[in-house]
Amino acid sequence: MTNGGPLCGPPGGELVAVSRYLTHALVLVLAIMLSSYVSLNRQLPAALNLRLGTVNAQGLMMSEGGSAGSVEMGRLGTIVKPIAIPTEVAVSHDATQYQVQPGDTLAAIAQRFHVSTNSIRWSNYNLLKNVATDVGAGTTILIPPIDGVAVETQAGDTIQNLANTYGGDVNAVMDFNYIRSGATQSLPAGELLVIPGGHGPNLIQPVVPIIASTTVSTGAGVARVVPSAISGGAPGNRFFYGECTWYVYNRRPVPWLGNAYQWFGNAQAYGYATGMTPRPGAIMVTWESSLGHVAYVESVNPDGSWVVSEMNWKGFGIVDYRTIKPGGVPLIGFIY
Repeated sequence: MTNGGPLCGPPGGELVAVSRYLTHALVLVLAIMLSSYVSLNRQLPAALNLRLGTVNAQGLMMSEGGSAGSVEMGRLGTIVKPIAIPTEVAVSHDATQYQVQPGDTLAAIAQRFHVSTNSIRWSNYNLLKNVATDVGAGTTILIPPIDGVAVETQAGDTIQNLANTYGGDVNAVMDFNYIRSGATQSLPAGELLVIPGGHGPNLIQPVVPIIASTTVSTGAGVARVVPSAISGGAPGNRFFYGECTWYVYNRRPVPWLGNAYQWFGNAQAYGYATGMTPRPGAIMVTWESSLGHVAYVESVNPDGSWVVSEMNWKGFGIVDYRTIKPGGVPLIGFIY
């Protein structure tokens, strides 16, 4: 036993020393971690990198820079390469209502809006259906944004029947006009739609002289029509000059439009008599081209053959005469 002094230091003194060393060590580790925090992403193996997209880019931005999408970052967030800005004007999907100015011509307007003159004529058919008619100052016309037809919907219209009427593709019409309803669903009346690549009714062409005819007797008791004079074209002809349909309309006007092969069905729909036997004055409809062919029956011979006059069988705009025997052509029928 000593003079009453303690034999050793306070109880637990060794633990306090150890705790102090641990604290210093933890502080040192924390300082190292904080100083290198911004480079952790680059020091980790690729397999351990965080897949956080823009979050990684934000970390890189504070250290050595990086990129996020089309943006390049330098050190401390300096923008090196900005996002690319579009330089091309987006294609409009809306038709334009344009008021014709003094001195404007249809050709100049078409060139200005980068569409064809026919596209403007078809989109304003009541005003410009005659190719001899030009635009007049003060008139408001509808101009499609691309070649095709701009139309105002009527009650009962559907995408399907508009595409069929104007020769457009159903999906193209729906996509271009941002329509997500069904192709056979009725559209609201009064909306302006664009039929990309579509075309309207045949435009009225300038009147061109054609061969007229006179009925004479062949001496065999058969009436035959032969060329006799030159006369003007029939009024209201909306078929293209030079085509078989244009010629036949001038010989016998009809109330419908359409390609030649459609004439037989159109005639039936209008209540015309039809059949498979030729008659003088009848319209012959055949499959002699991919769009069909029509000709005017001038006479019928005793052997059952018949004589037709026609245009665009030998060549565009050429009128010729043929004698056809039964079975000699891919006949669709005759319109009486």
